[in-house]
Amino acid sequence: MNLRVEQRALAQSDQENIVVLGPTPADPTFSDTSTEGAYKILGVRPGLTISVFDMIVGPDFIGRFATEPCVAIDFLFEASGQGWLLDRDAERKLSSIPYRPGRIYIMVAPAGAIGIYDVPVGSRFKGMDIRLDTALWQKLGAGDVVANLDEHHALHMASSSDIWVGVLPVPPDLITVARTLFDSAMVESDDLAIEARALDIINASITAMRRTQPTSNTPPRDRRPLQRARDLLLEDLTHPWTLDDLAREIGLSQKRLKSGFKTMHGFPVYAFLKEQRLLKARDLLQQGKMNITQAASAVGYSNPSHFSQLYLRRFGMQPSRALAQTLEREA
Repeated sequence: MNLRVEQRALAQSDQENIVVLGPTPADPTFSDTSTEGAYKILGVRPGLTISVFDMIVGPDFIGRFATEPCVAIDFLFEASGQGWLLDRDAERKLSSIPYRPGRIYIMVAPAGAIGIYDVPVGSRFKGMDIRLDTALWQKLGAGDVVANLDEHHALHMASSSDIWVGVLPVPPDLITVARTLFDSAMVESDDLAIEARALDIINASITAMRRTQPTSNTPPRDRRPLQRARDLLLEDLTHPWTLDDLAREIGLSQKRLKSGFKTMHGFPVYAFLKEQRLLKARDLLQQGKMNITQAASAVGYSNPSHFSQLYLRRFGMQPSRALAQTLEREA
């Protein structure tokens, strides 16, 4: 197997055996795969695990997954493909869930879940999975959240009689927390900080699920087109979208696009696109495989000077400094 798999308890954890609530590379669907990369499972405390993964998908990365009763909170930094929830007999597909970067996926499965996944060969699949068992979720005082989850909830993406999946737009500050947690987990540093950041993400997710009311502000007929608008922006960050083109593509007026997009996704259209471009550029620079001009071009900026100004304003440092830090770490 080309996939490097590690499993350990955090230093402060009192766990002797880690109970993995979700998919694990020890499963047969993983063990014979030609997928390359790293997959690490961390036992934080009883009833709470974190999995971090950074993989290049092989030709046989397709299969079924099963999860114990839990709440799963997933960040995807780089992703494509899709998954499906299955019915209890694991024979019929219930809902399709597209995998896209820059999102938090929240799955509430009090009776467990079964599904299948299919990711394009050669694509990068990078992200993080935080899972809580139902007992810990109750102890955190979030039992009331589950009772209010249905197809009318603003974050709803897919559901069945006993499974609910929602998608949460990721605010910039939470992306920073998630990336820092991911980096720490991959290099096995600062276990206390890993746990603290995981709890921050759990708390933010609970707050968002409580705060977000059934979308009286976003008409039900507009939700799918507005989600489609977000997907189109993320699919190709270099595309020079105009509001008129985007509105026409999703079948809404410009007015409904502008007001609905901000309500549903937390940013105006162009502010969202700029944020995603800069986050992607930072990721490219941190990989150390592109210079500044190449990274700027890869996310849709033809003027490196303008890109550098935006980068400085967003992250508090010049992209040249970010690239230098990456090269220093690799030296």
